[in-house]
Amino acid sequence: MSHIALHLSEEFITEDLDYYFSTERDKNNQVRPNENIYSMTPTSTHLSQTLDDGQISNFFFPCLPNLLDRIYIGTSVPLFANNWGASFLLQLLKILKPGGAIILPVYPEIQAQEKGYWSRSFLENTFLSRKRWTGLSNVIAENDGVMSLQVGRKWPAPIPSTIEWFYQERSNLALQGLLESEDDNCNTIEGFYPGLVENVWKNYTYSAVIEKILSDNFAAKTPVSFHNISNDYGLLLTELLLSTHINIINGVTTDVCEKAKSLRHNFKNYFSPHTGEHHKIESSLIEDISFHQQSDIISIINVLSDLDEAGRVAILRLAWQNLRPGGLLIVHEDSKIYLYDVLGEFGELQAYSSIVASKIQPNVNISHYSSIQESKLLEEKNDQGNVFLAVKKLVTEI
Repeated sequence: MSHIALHLSEEFITEDLDYYFSTERDKNNQVRPNENIYSMTPTSTHLSQTLDDGQISNFFFPCLPNLLDRIYIGTSVPLFANNWGASFLLQLLKILKPGGAIILPVYPEIQAQEKGYWSRSFLENTFLSRKRWTGLSNVIAENDGVMSLQVGRKWPAPIPSTIEWFYQERSNLALQGLLESEDDNCNTIEGFYPGLVENVWKNYTYSAVIEKILSDNFAAKTPVSFHNISNDYGLLLTELLLSTHINIINGVTTDVCEKAKSLRHNFKNYFSPHTGEHHKIESSLIEDISFHQQSDIISIINVLSDLDEAGRVAILRLAWQNLRPGGLLIVHEDSKIYLYDVLGEFGELQAYSSIVASKIQPNVNISHYSSIQESKLLEEKNDQGNVFLAVKKLVTEI
């Protein structure tokens, strides 16, 4: 039987597999993998279609249809209950053999809600389709914390998401990127493809966390405008526009990446039927960023690390000036940059985890099925170097 396991990175492989091999969790041997299970991560530079080379491959590289009996999702992999997460599961279902299943960790409802993670109700509301005519569900609770998902009597409806775009367009994007590449390190598929995946994969966490920030700071379905400054050619804001849990009525993405012209063009054309005139994607050098109008939310994601301190302060203050009263400024950098002083001048700071979609609170520790992730959550709480920072502009502020 062909089994693969998905992990966040190589660091988590042993712990992820122990979760499913454990006799305590699988006393009846219902979901235990076979010993030849093939491990994959989203960051690996090794690409394989046959899955028999004993290496660790990239799980976004195209697999042959009807290739797999089971796909095991490790506890380390983000499990966000948003459009991206649902669409990702749908893509995985497409490479299973008839009768195959995705085996995945699922949190109890309250714990899932705290993290923005998958719960049984999320899976059933999204995927439930009775198998054949026997009345059996295709979403099955196998053991404590483990469920299986199979293709039911009918396929789930397509789920518009940036990950759906990536799966449908990745071959075209990779070919176009190879043809245009001027970098000797990126003129092979192995050199180019992992870089193509990077922003798409990060967007899963970014969109889930920012969706949580918006939900916490605005009344349900409050219509808001959004301006995102990033290097993602529109990924984040498109995902948020497609969300059914918040209400972004229009937005602008300012993309500061000069090398993404083909990606930006492909992306804009693909999502035009979904977002239409509600999303404007423009490009700009970081030092030339301008705001055409005030917005309710402004996010600045992974664009400050290349600037000196004066440049960072200037952009943050310019963004604050173009934020409407009652609006929200959100800032995140993967590299550790100290931004607390300047953001603290604007108002009271809120910190959100970069691992789960939860607000970081002084006297609350966030639990996790992965003990490694749990320790990283504690470290993040104490260090707060890579968290999402948000500050709200007072309604009376001018």
